[in-house]
Amino acid sequence: MKKKPFNLQERIVSDSVFTIGSVFSVRGKDIVVKVNKDKNLPHLFFNGRTIKNVSVGLSNYVKIKKGFTEIICKVEGEYLEEDKYQRNKKYANEKQKIERFLNVSVFGFYDNEHNFQHGIKEMPLIGSECKLLSRDEFESLHDLSCNIDLAIHIGSLIDEETQNIIISIQRLFAGHIGIFGNTGSGKSNTLAKMYTSLFEIEGLSNNFKSNSKFIFLDFNGEYSKKTVLTEDKKAYVLNTETELDKIKAEDKLPLNEGSFVDIELISILANATEKTQKPFFNRSISLYRKINDESDSLGYFKNNLKLIAIRILKLKNKELAYLCIDRYKQILKIKSDDSSFTIPEWHHMNSYFKCGGNADYDNITDEQYKAQSLYTKVDEYTYADNVIEKFLDFARMQLLYDLLDNRVQNDHIYPAINKLESIRKSIQKVFNTEIQNDVDLFDGKNIVVIDLKSTNRDIKKSLPLVVLKKLYENQKSNYKGDSSLHIIIDEAHNILSETSVRESETWKDYRLETFEEIIKEGRKFGVFLTIASQRPSDISPTIISQLHNYFIHKLMNENDLRAINKAVSYLDKLSFDSISNLATGCCFIAGQMTQFPLSVKIKLLDKDQRPQSGTIDLNKLWTAESMQLRKI
Repeated sequence: MKKKPFNLQERIVSDSVFTIGSVFSVRGKDIVVKVNKDKNLPHLFFNGRTIKNVSVGLSNYVKIKKGFTEIICKVEGEYLEEDKYQRNKKYANEKQKIERFLNVSVFGFYDNEHNFQHGIKEMPLIGSECKLLSRDEFESLHDLSCNIDLAIHIGSLIDEETQNIIISIQRLFAGHIGIFGNTGSGKSNTLAKMYTSLFEIEGLSNNFKSNSKFIFLDFNGEYSKKTVLTEDKKAYVLNTETELDKIKAEDKLPLNEGSFVDIELISILANATEKTQKPFFNRSISLYRKINDESDSLGYFKNNLKLIAIRILKLKNKELAYLCIDRYKQILKIKSDDSSFTIPEWHHMNSYFKCGGNADYDNITDEQYKAQSLYTKVDEYTYADNVIEKFLDFARMQLLYDLLDNRVQNDHIYPAINKLESIRKSIQKVFNTEIQNDVDLFDGKNIVVIDLKSTNRDIKKSLPLVVLKKLYENQKSNYKGDSSLHIIIDEAHNILSETSVRESETWKDYRLETFEEIIKEGRKFGVFLTIASQRPSDISPTIISQLHNYFIHKLMNENDLRAINKAVSYLDKLSFDSISNLATGCCFIAGQMTQFPLSVKIKLLDKDQRPQSGTIDLNKLWTAESMQLRKI
């Protein structure tokens, strides 16, 4: 803010009106101001305007003059005391005996250009004049637009609704954002308001669409509605509750065969351990690619199966032999009631399969081995019509190789294969793997919403990690300083929880390390994360502490308040103590977008633009009128 030309008469009048007292004591950054007795009214008058007088509040500030320096302080408390220093003085009434004092704390100053700077440059002296801020100074203090920057209007001050809060998009979006608040506190509206306002800025050029991508992970189905955020978006409404044949291809995430057979993707879906199961899947993928590169891939696969069948039949370890047969039957899809499939009798004394009748083990010919069901049934095998089942067969084949070579233990590997098998149908319901070429997830748009409301727990946990890891790695490898990727996760505790008991510690560590890497390293590759959650205490402290901007709505739980207090160290005591009493739609904003915490009432979006997160109206639901409407 530029300093106005000096006007002596105006200065004298201004000093008379705006000077409210003087510094009474200084203890560290805590200052006590003694208020002039003629300034104890709720309002003052200046140039025909009513001015709100100083009081305790979230947006009440004063300035203290020290030479040419103007120190900015926040009013945090006040108290009254009887005048003890002039006992013999006669007062017109009892009220005049009472002295009013303000507790204020230093948090900034005006520089030589009269621009506000956060921090402590110097402390006031006892006797220094204390003044109210002028309207221009107050507005300058709350101007977060950085003047020449593109900016968005998100709301107004809670206790000064005429003061709009306009935030620079550079300071807000060029960093990681956290939005926290209890259910019903307004955090969904805050998230939607922030991005809706961004997408509506007229100053954004075509570069915005071509250079920046936004992906919303929506666990509650709040943002996929056509009119929410923007109409110019691609929404995937995923569903694992509907029958597979009723789900359209366009309602699934595009993922071709080559992209599916990826070590990171498979490992995530299978919850694979880093040291044992992940290397196994790497071998399975190598086998898959090697055989698929053959001109007659199916024939090559079946020949390998037949060779494995002979190796199984030649085993002299009964336990291993029958285990391998079980895994072999899974590849061939042999059902328990299939009478055409028989297993030769086991010779218990000499430990071998009697494939040659009464012939000794050494006298069984290859032709006799090839006559067994284990071998002949291979001719009936064909590849599955989807890549998931097909890959599972390759994984089972690799397991047979590893078991026969004594390379792995079945108990260490099979749970991962079984996990992949258990979510096979769910994977088919949310991924379109039948496409031949690699199709862009964004489908020509730069804004994508993935609606996970109707998916099961396995997909809710694994799919976000699959998608985000792939997008992050692509952005990281292709980054040249001219693009950005914005990841927005509502109800982020679903995938960023540190307290989950439904997964192994190894898998939890892998999941959290992935997101911690994104939030620690992503900024230098143009990757920015926005998370919203009702339970900040459940989210990894590493992630919370790495956020650059915070929107803190009402929080009641002590653990949540403790997590915020630890992460946002620059929240003053008055602001922190007010978090549990905030009204719906109100929040504190803090971080790189503002030099000090502000109490803001976020502007409510139009009804058709709001996320579908409102609380149900039980009055309407339970009344006779409601029942009558249903009958109609």
